[in-house]
Formats: sequence, C-alpha cells, structure tokens
Amino acid sequence: MSADNPTPQPILEEDLHAYVDHCLDAARRREVQHYLDHHPEAAAQVAGFAAQRQGLRSALAGIADEPVPPRLNLQRMLEERRTPRPWPWSMAAAVVLALGAGGLGGWSVRGVWPDGHGGIAALAREATSSYAVYAADPLRPVEMGPERQTELVSWVSARLKRAVSVPDLSGSGFRYIGGRLVSTEHGPAGMFFYDDANGTRLAMVVRPMAIEHDTPMLKQHTGNIAGFTWAAHGLGYSVVGTERADALHPLADEVRRQTNAML
Repeated sequence: MSADNPTPQPILEEDLHAYVDHCLDAARRREVQHYLDHHPEAAAQVAGFAAQRQGLRSALAGIADEPVPPRLNLQRMLEERRTPRPWPWSMAAAVVLALGAGGLGGWSVRGVWPDGHGGIAALAREATSSYAVYAADPLRPVEMGPERQTELVSWVSARLKRAVSVPDLSGSGFRYIGGRLVSTEHGPAGMFFYDDANGTRLAMVVRPMAIEHDTPMLKQHTGNIAGFTWAAHGLGYSVVGTERADALHPLADEVRRQTNAML
C-alpha cells in the first residue's frame, strides 16, 4: 500500500470508548462514525457506553460537586500517618467523573439509565407514540401544511430554542406534507410528516437532548412502527414509519446527512 493510500486502521474497542468520551481527532472520529453506520451491533454497543457514561454523570453529579471534607486534607492525612482507608464515596465519585465512564463499558448499571433524563431511548419512545396518534389520522395528521413550512419551522425553532430544518426527501420518493408541534415527556418537539405515492407516511421528530448530545443511529421497533433515532450537536432526531426498518434506514441516513449539513 502506498504512502498516499495507507492501510485503514481497524476499529478497536478502545476507539469506541474514545468516541464516546470525545477523545478522537476529527479524522478518526469520522472513520469510527462510518464504521458504526455500517455495523449496527457496534452502534448499539456504543449507545450503551454513552448511556452508562451519561447516566453515571447525572446520578453522581451532586456527590462529585460536594467540597472535600477537612478531614481529607492531604497535609493533615500525611501528618497523622493513619493507615490508608477506602476512599469515601464522594471522592470515588469525583474520580469516576474526572476519568469519564466510557471505559466502564462492561459494567451493568441499573437505575441510572438516562432514558428518564431525555436520552435517545426516550426520544424513540416519544416519536413512536406521536406517530401512532397522528399518522393514523386520515383528515388532519398535520397542523400546518406544506404551504406554511416557513411559518412552522420558525415556530418550532422558537419553541425548541434551536434552529431546525425540514429535510427534502423528494429524491427518495417522499413529499413533505406538513407538520406540527407535539408535547413529549421532555418538552416540546417538532414533528414533520412525509408520504409517498402509495400514501405511506413517515415522520421526523426533533427535540433538544438533555444529555446525549451526539449519539450513533439506533434502530427501534414497536409493534408495526419501526424507526431510527440518533443525536447530533445537542438535537435528537427520530425517523419513524410503518415501513420495515431496512427500508427506513436509507431515509434516516438522508435526513441525518441533510440536518448535519444545515447545522
């Protein structure tokens, strides 16, 4: 292999942890993202790492922010020459947060899963629920039609306090038919609908993310509704529909490509 075309480095588990901890340079991060896009099992594993990391940070934030007790002053401890004792919980928590929990991917963390804090698992559930309610409405699935797209985008952006955009999926055979503002467990979200020549509807749901600002695409399936959910730059996206997941994947990829380009 020539110097101009070096052999690509394999993606190792430490690369996945570094991806979660935002420790990769831009070029390597793109390589890992490309790998995750084509290896759903690895993407699910990374999503688990990210969930554990953010869950630990959220659950232990209050403890880690506590001041170090006077009895733990280093000079005092050296002077007293006491027998070393196990670290207090607050210090252990602070070390965990300082080092990052990305390297703890093998842990089984219960009770601190970030779903309750607005993670992608919550967004996937919210998008599925909203789709089930509105997509089945034959008369009024949307609140504002395509002729009011600019108005709707402005309204949703103002409510989310983040600029959002409506991807163009006409090249994939889906026309934009309008959207609405919906309420979720974690605040307002924008919901934008599309349909194809057969009347098949899909929707993109977008809202700010409280914890997971950047998360690989994760497949979801509930009943007859499938989809893909991810986060980028603090916004969470979910593309849902009644199509099979493999049919929705390229549409979700196109939505992500366009929304990333507009950020």
